[in-house]
Amino acid sequence: MNRLVYFPVPGRAEASRVALELSGLEWEDVEVDGDTFGQMKSNGDLPWNMLPILQTANGTIAESSAILRYAGKFSGLVPEDEYEAAKADEFIDGMGPLARVLDTTFGISDVEERIALRKSLFEVGGKGAENLQLLENKLGESETGWAANTTNMSIADLKLFTELFALFSGNYDGIEADVISRYPNLMNYHSKVANEDRILNHYSGISKDDIRWTFLPGAFS
Repeated sequence: MNRLVYFPVPGRAEASRVALELSGLEWEDVEVDGDTFGQMKSNGDLPWNMLPILQTANGTIAESSAILRYAGKFSGLVPEDEYEAAKADEFIDGMGPLARVLDTTFGISDVEERIALRKSLFEVGGKGAENLQLLENKLGESETGWAANTTNMSIADLKLFTELFALFSGNYDGIEADVISRYPNLMNYHSKVANEDRILNHYSGISKDDIRWTFLPGAFS
């Protein structure tokens, strides 16, 4: 039994959750709180002192992208073509700035100050806006419509879809959902992935009141 351990939010584990669900592997979604996370660090259960981790019969795999690549092979989402596989990896690695865009805001306890800073990140000239524009351009260059211009949906799409659109779920105060409407290629991409049969089926039980509402078709319409 594989056990994916992370906090009870999409975050950096959601792409792996989807890949594991599509893989046919036996797996358990283990949600932990901050206290348990701290205890796991103290016990030496975290290879890099971070979550998520995937506990397998052979040992523990850490780092979200490594877990995604592992699960993606079982779910058929790692391209067989070596060049396409490398381009999917390239896209995943290139998403680093997106994953870190809010890092400077998490330590701000003053709500108004935190909201103001987050809003500024997604205004013209802000790091968040620059990153969204880069992704907008990348998708505009894709001939297939998939993130890494692969023939079919890949692990790069799981990572982009879950990590990008989760930013606008309301879980992060100060980031409004209408920000994404400024980027037509991202909007088209959302529709493409959300309506892909496997993704559509995976989130079929999610309501608009769920934190994962941004993964539903028409979420930003």
